[in-house]
Amino acid sequence: MSVLFVIGRFQEGGTAFRLAEKMARDGHVIHFLFTGNGCLHATDGELMKSLEYAGGIHFLKSDCKTEGILDKKADDVKTIEYDGWVGLIEDCGKIISWL
Repeated sequence: MSVLFVIGRFQEGGTAFRLAEKMARDGHVIHFLFTGNGCLHATDGELMKSLEYAGGIHFLKSDCKTEGILDKKADDVKTIEYDGWVGLIEDCGKIISWL
């Protein structure tokens, strides 16, 4: 089953990421969508590398622009628009909001 983690704020601790990794080890396909100031994680190449177990890592483009990081994000970071967010919701059987 696919699980979408919506990360809506910057994570000081790694609880959400540890839970997602455990779920991935249990056989779930994990997708991340970073929104709000959670998009600040887009500049952390080390964190992005640690999330390689995920089936997809996405950042809401408009929020990256609002946070002023659209041109500062790690090279492998993918941004999506709202229609992409809707597609993720449709594709994932579970959604976990970490706001």
